[in-house]
Amino acid sequence: MLIRGLVVLVIIWAAVFGVVKLAGSMKPTASKVNRYLTKFSLAEVTDPEERLKKIDEVAQLLNQLEVSELNKLREEMEVDPRRELFEQLSPEEQLYFFEKRAGRAFEQLMQSFNEMERDERKRIVERALSQMQNDDNRRPQRERLEEENPELVDKMAEAGFKAYYSEADAETKIDLAPLMEEMQRAMSRMGGRR
Repeated sequence: MLIRGLVVLVIIWAAVFGVVKLAGSMKPTASKVNRYLTKFSLAEVTDPEERLKKIDEVAQLLNQLEVSELNKLREEMEVDPRRELFEQLSPEEQLYFFEKRAGRAFEQLMQSFNEMERDERKRIVERALSQMQNDDNRRPQRERLEEENPELVDKMAEAGFKAYYSEADAETKIDLAPLMEEMQRAMSRMGGRR
């Protein structure tokens, strides 16, 4: 009786181990997502519904990544594949992608900031402030986005501020405050919005 019980217990543990291993292999990683995005193209897809379906697949993949894997996503490629994807999208598709991705993306960003050492967070804020104030190379991109898709810019700002207030811990809020203030000033310069 005892041996039969042990055999059943071993079988159950083997099944649990197999399920855990299978689930882990199906989980998206930065490498898997990078490979997918490298091959991803909407150039041949003309049907609007099919395009949205493919965009939704990418958003779901990105939403499933852990913060550490999301950081690797940027580190593994010279050019962020998400940026290349975003540039393939029409303004309406950009808004659709953003709506599918925004909540989770900003949540991941704030989790990443919360997990950082304070000195690292401060360096990132200083670098971002410097880029915002001095980077003329990105200014045309930002202005073009503002002109082409002002609704997206508004939604991005709204989602970013919402994540800041709801997801960032107290120390992160203090460290990010100068960046948030500069973003608010930039938004007001772009047309008096938010």
